Amino acid sequence: MINNISWRAIRAFILVADHGSFTAAANATGASKANLSQLVTELEKSLKVQLIHRTTRQLKLTEVGHGYYQQCKQAILDLDTASEWASQEKEKLTGLIKMNSVGGVLGEEIVAPLVLEFQQIYPDIQVALDFSSVQVDLIERQYDLVLRMGELPDSTLIGRRIANITTKYVASPSLVEHYPAIKQPEDLYRVPLIYGSVNKWHLKKGNAQRTINIDNGMKVISGRVMKKAAIAGLGVTRLADVYCQADIINNKLEEVLPDWAETTPISIVCPPKRHQLKRISMLMDWLAERFNERYQKALNENLA
Repeated sequence: MINNISWRAIRAFILVADHGSFTAAANATGASKANLSQLVTELEKSLKVQLIHRTTRQLKLTEVGHGYYQQCKQAILDLDTASEWASQEKEKLTGLIKMNSVGGVLGEEIVAPLVLEFQQIYPDIQVALDFSSVQVDLIERQYDLVLRMGELPDSTLIGRRIANITTKYVASPSLVEHYPAIKQPEDLYRVPLIYGSVNKWHLKKGNAQRTINIDNGMKVISGRVMKKAAIAGLGVTRLADVYCQADIINNKLEEVLPDWAETTPISIVCPPKRHQLKRISMLMDWLAERFNERYQKALNENLA
């Protein structure tokens, strides 16, 4: 059973683990470094295990400490969510929503305008929108919503598919002329490639599937720059149609392996307990209801 002292000790341990040292935790919170150290020591004595390796230069969680940290962190998130849920039945919806999304055209021209419109209607809700191409862990990074491309392997999350986009493999006409024998996915190993955060390309044609593992080439974490690099003749790249369709029509890019073009789902995902909060489920619904229409609008504008 957790009494008031051990509860304070657990919070002190989480603060130290979050900030990486007693000094940083003390500076960030205004607490005494000595008090934080005493509380963590009391917690270790109560549990009869060592949670932290302490040296003069660094602090490192033990294996038990790391597991205990993960479970305590989740428990505190659940308690905070429960408190918010209990007090959310108010006349005004307030609070913070932390959202992660891919950037580029999808993030800046589709997601961001929709979020801004949502905030105009609900000005007391603050949305912290982070653009990143790296797939994030919702629990570890404490995001409320994440926009993800591709299939959703994690069944513990609440997920809603909001659109399907066509992903194409494209290159400049000059590069295609120089490498005319790109007939099968395996031929991509013989040509220069331009890739982003995804270094495995999964190609499908009917029941046939191929995976291209990219271990060299030009890596660029920006769809717009990947497109420019392809137009410049630097390699074959993989892009959503909203990036490249206009350039295909204008003969700046040429589609290779057209039979292997993919349909990629886009989904919004949320931790189950966070979905219980009205402001978060409302933003999820808002994006789900409007994303596909805005995507088609962006596609048509780029074609114009």
